[in-house]
Amino acid sequence: MNIKVPDKTFIILVFSIFLLIGCYHSDKPTNQYLSLLTGVSMDRRITIVGDSLGQWSDGFGLKTKLTPGFKVTDISIAGYSTEDWLQNKNRLNEIPTDLWILELGTNDAMVYGTSGFESRTIELISFLESSQSSKVMITTIPLTNMASIRETIRTNNQIIRQLKESRVNLDYVEIESLFESYKDEVPLYPTSDPIHPNQIGYEIMGEAYRKKILGI
Repeated sequence: MNIKVPDKTFIILVFSIFLLIGCYHSDKPTNQYLSLLTGVSMDRRITIVGDSLGQWSDGFGLKTKLTPGFKVTDISIAGYSTEDWLQNKNRLNEIPTDLWILELGTNDAMVYGTSGFESRTIELISFLESSQSSKVMITTIPLTNMASIRETIRTNNQIIRQLKESRVNLDYVEIESLFESYKDEVPLYPTSDPIHPNQIGYEIMGEAYRKKILGI
């Protein structure tokens, strides 16, 4: 009786099918797994769009607070307001970003008061959200120790809170209330500068951002 033996090609094909079935699982590949396959870093890319508070604090220390797994770029510029960033918004398109941290308002209060703050902020948020399908994190800002702008900042901060309520996709960090909770416990500003926080103040801000980003 002759028994037909499957040829080598058929055996290899059957073996390959069983191998694929054995290796398959339903979970989607993780970023770490994709990174190993492609050799490309899958770090979450964060860009800080701010003013002197971001620039002088080196991005609130997030470059060290969030590593590894994150790439933090700080493009904050001293003196910049929402209007300045709108005038330079095309520059933002050049920076690949997953999450924008929008930390602005001090210079708006000094230059424009409350006039136009809401419309400028909405325009900037909309641009950042649409330019790369990125998420935006907005934040209230410290009231400062400068009496002439504290109430203006307080009003503009309330606009930020209202924007968070009306735009569900926004991430949000409450810095004003956090600062106010510490003001009677530790000094948050140097005696020579009523606008820019000291290292303690910057550390409070950086930790608040870190915890929000990490979901702590």
